[in-house]
Amino acid sequence: MSEKYVIGVDGGTESLRAGVFDLQGRPLAFASCPYTTTYPHPGWAEQAPQDWWQALGAAVKGAVQQSGVPVSSIAAISLDTTNCTVVALDEAGQPLRPALLWMDMRSAAQAAQVAATGDIALQVNSGGAGPVSAEWMVPKALWLFQEEPETFQAATYICEYQDYLNFHLTGRMVASISNVSVRWHYNSSRGWPVSLLEKLGLSSLVDKWPRDILPLGAPVGHLTASAAAHLGLPEGLLVAQGGSDAFIGMVGLGVVEPGQMAMLTGSSHLQLGMCAAPLHGKGIFGTYPDAVMPGLHVIEGGQTSTGSIVRWLSSSLIGEQGWPGYEAMNAAAAAIPPGCEGLLCCDHFQGNRTPYTDAASRGALVGLTLKHGKAHVFRAMMEAVAFGTELILENMRQGGYHPDSLTLAGGATKSDLWLQIHADVSNLPLRLTEVSDAPALGCAILAAVAAGLHPDIRSAVRAMVHVSRVVQPNPERHAEYARFYNAYKALYPALKTVRLAMEPQQQQQQQQPQLDGPNSSSSSTAAAAAAGSGGSLLPAIISPSILAADFANLAQEVASVQAAGAEWVHVDMFDGSFAPNFTIGPPVVASLRKASSIFLDCHLAVSDPAKYVPALQAAGANSVTFQIEPFLDAAAAAAAGGSSSPADTLAAAVAAAAGLAADIRARGMKAAVALAVGTGVEAALQLVQQGAVDMVLCMTVECGFGGQSFQGQVMPKVQVLRAAFPGLNIQVDGGINAETARIAAAAGANVLVAGTAVFGCKAGHAAAVQQLQQALIQEGLAAAAAAGAAARTSAAVGC
Repeated sequence: MSEKYVIGVDGGTESLRAGVFDLQGRPLAFASCPYTTTYPHPGWAEQAPQDWWQALGAAVKGAVQQSGVPVSSIAAISLDTTNCTVVALDEAGQPLRPALLWMDMRSAAQAAQVAATGDIALQVNSGGAGPVSAEWMVPKALWLFQEEPETFQAATYICEYQDYLNFHLTGRMVASISNVSVRWHYNSSRGWPVSLLEKLGLSSLVDKWPRDILPLGAPVGHLTASAAAHLGLPEGLLVAQGGSDAFIGMVGLGVVEPGQMAMLTGSSHLQLGMCAAPLHGKGIFGTYPDAVMPGLHVIEGGQTSTGSIVRWLSSSLIGEQGWPGYEAMNAAAAAIPPGCEGLLCCDHFQGNRTPYTDAASRGALVGLTLKHGKAHVFRAMMEAVAFGTELILENMRQGGYHPDSLTLAGGATKSDLWLQIHADVSNLPLRLTEVSDAPALGCAILAAVAAGLHPDIRSAVRAMVHVSRVVQPNPERHAEYARFYNAYKALYPALKTVRLAMEPQQQQQQQQPQLDGPNSSSSSTAAAAAAGSGGSLLPAIISPSILAADFANLAQEVASVQAAGAEWVHVDMFDGSFAPNFTIGPPVVASLRKASSIFLDCHLAVSDPAKYVPALQAAGANSVTFQIEPFLDAAAAAAAGGSSSPADTLAAAVAAAAGLAADIRARGMKAAVALAVGTGVEAALQLVQQGAVDMVLCMTVECGFGGQSFQGQVMPKVQVLRAAFPGLNIQVDGGINAETARIAAAAGANVLVAGTAVFGCKAGHAAAVQQLQQALIQEGLAAAAAAGAAARTSAAVGC
């Protein structure tokens, strides 16, 4: 039997690269072909799918010709491509418009809509806390649906760069488990994100996605006659399923077992690890089930600025004339002890991807003296990137994932010093492999498996991936780095405070009409926070919940928090429909009104809020907040079995809720609408747009049960509301403490309901109220700037 070969193709951002490999993973030849990216508007990036097809033919022909391998000896071909480069195709697979490249950010508003649904599919986005990147499939498809409906309706397929190529190679439209799991919100246990799409009014998208999803290395089909002629390969050649470039790179690095982690380095760092079981958490992307290996889950972290900050040092800060070259800089930096003689760097030059997910964070050099030179800065940047990697790994360990090694590819492998710093800081061995082009080798491995030349991916990895060397950590040096790492961890919160103080003064000078209650004092204006309002000042209001107060001395408790600076108190009322065993009602409101002039912030968690409104008016309530869910349920029940569209059903619910709000206002009270944890933001957006309500309350816990944890996945709803309505009072209720107050304020809330955090504070009510108000002020002042920066830098959340 003659020797067999396989072809691996890596479709990148700027070019397509093809390689011919033998069955031991040795590359015989590579060839590449570039294509053009156009930028029609700021933040937009498009490519012509026809250019990919032409590049594929040229690169494959070039690689085969250079290899000298007879085409009859080639057994199979497999491709990886950039992920979330979205194409709209007709029935024949021809593009209806240019493709939206992965880095295209036009769908930022749609990404916020996706995040605001709070759907279970968003667990892969930092445990549900978000953000959802504009890069991903659903936001891009939603943009097409909303902004180019004629294209969306005409499309037979809405799919990926890779799906387009596979279709034209074989005539078969299929999706890769890799792409759909990591960027389409598909889950192999739950299937397509049907409920997510329903909440977005995008259910028809499922019919436009490929119907078949193939695991990596599965046969897609065989080259058609026209495809074979285009590539210069035999008709009928097997095409194997590939996937997302970085994730196929895991295969090419031999990262296929639990505990192993791939680290792809370059301008940024991407950490991709294998887990035996699913896990989700703040600052973690994933885990993605079956995305690479069946039965395993991929965990993802990333740093936005790594190699790019070293390039900035050489090109922008030092310049060509003063830069001695990387070899000389590495030698000089190696002579400097860990900690760079007191110099510490924050590597957030383009924000932070994980674990903080803060696009507005910025870099810094701290501790500069006249002794420090460019080699100190060079080493400090290397150490900062290593510290940032360790912070990601520490966050993953806290979530339950403990990597036992790092396998590297990319630019960082060229510096022995940087490799050793990484190993010492994280106390993990670093593995380097012989073939640096990991994605192309990964595709070659998958092609060999599909052709039956290796029995499975693990066997193929053992035969085709070869570790060239291992960089072992120095335990003593790891211990020495500990105090510098702890200092690095202190930089982000400290620098965030400094960043807020540097916000433009004009953001603190614009005024909006006050929307708080008639009994509010002027102190809320003095303690105003921008609260993500585009620079507008809003009152920073703490509304202590009487559910946590001592009911035996309720009047005294309320008087105490009012003296402490609280201008509102929150009064929940229940009828058993949202929470059993609670019967607080208008009589409690009446007793509080007799004892105090404080603003009574009343929340009706009841099935029929209208019947309580007259009693609350008589009792002296200042504001009435009602849940939207009874209106949504009633509208859905009325539409059941009929021909009403989801939009019509939503409109009916909004109209009924607006009628109640009008009645509340006519009785001299403020009107507000509340959203339960799992309820989307669409109805509230319409009510505020119509001017029907004065405030929106976002619940972060289930109504009526104490001791629940703050659910951060609700915050995207707050962000959407704040972005749409800068002058709106937005209240967050549930699980509020000093830490979660900052999270809520950063999202855009300016009113917080706090129970135990105020009434249970050992330091006293005044200390608690002041601490929470300060959180609103400090975080609120930065939220507008952060939102703007997020739009500019969201491309940092890599493909």
